[in-house]
Amino acid sequence: MAVVSISRQFGAGGRTLGVLVAAELGYHFLHESQLDQLADKAAGGAASSGEGHSQYHRQVVELLTSLAPSNFMDRWTGAEGDDKGHIERLTQVVQELADEGKVVMLGRGSQFTLRYRPDTVRILLVAELPHRIGFMTKNYNLDQTTAKRLIEEADKKRARFLNNFYPGEPDEASLYHLVLNTSLLSLEGATTQVTKLVKRIESEYKRQALA
Repeated sequence: MAVVSISRQFGAGGRTLGVLVAAELGYHFLHESQLDQLADKAAGGAASSGEGHSQYHRQVVELLTSLAPSNFMDRWTGAEGDDKGHIERLTQVVQELADEGKVVMLGRGSQFTLRYRPDTVRILLVAELPHRIGFMTKNYNLDQTTAKRLIEEADKKRARFLNNFYPGEPDEASLYHLVLNTSLLSLEGATTQVTKLVKRIESEYKRQALA
C-alpha cells in the first residue's frame, strides 16, 4: 500500500488530480482542509502506542468518509492554521494516515513530513500563470482580476505555511518523484502518469518487504 502526497501551485488543478488519482487507485482522498480538521480532532490527545494507537488508526479511517472539504473561499480567507501546536498535530495526523496507507493527501506539508518514507510518492503540480487564472475562472466562476489576486495571495500563504516544515523553496524539483506542468499536460494525462508510478512503487515496495 502506497501513499501519495500532492503539492501544487494554486490553480494548477491539484484537488482535481487528487480526486482522479484516488478513484483510479481505490484510495481515500483527503483535501488540505480535511487534514486540518483531523489535526483539530487530534488536539484531544490520541495515544501513540499499544491499543490506544490502534484505536486512533481506526478512528482516522472512520473520519476519512465523514469529513467534508471547506469551500474555496473559506480555505483562502480563513485562519492561517500555522501555529506550532497545529503544525505538530498536523504532522502526527499525516504520519498516522501514511501508516494506514492507500491515501492521497493534498498539501499541508505532507511532502516534507513523509519525504523519507519509501512508500510515499511525492507529486508537484505546476502551471503557467495564465493557465492557472483560466482554471480558476472556469472552475470557480471568478473574473480574471479576482482569480489573479487570489492566486497571488494563495502563493504567498502557501510559501509562508510550508516554511514551517522546510525553510527554503517548496517547489524544488529534487523533493518530488514527478513534477507535472498542467499547462502542457492534461489532468487526465497527469492522472495516468501518477497512477502508473504509484503502481510501480507499490510493486517494488512489496517485493522488498518480502525479500
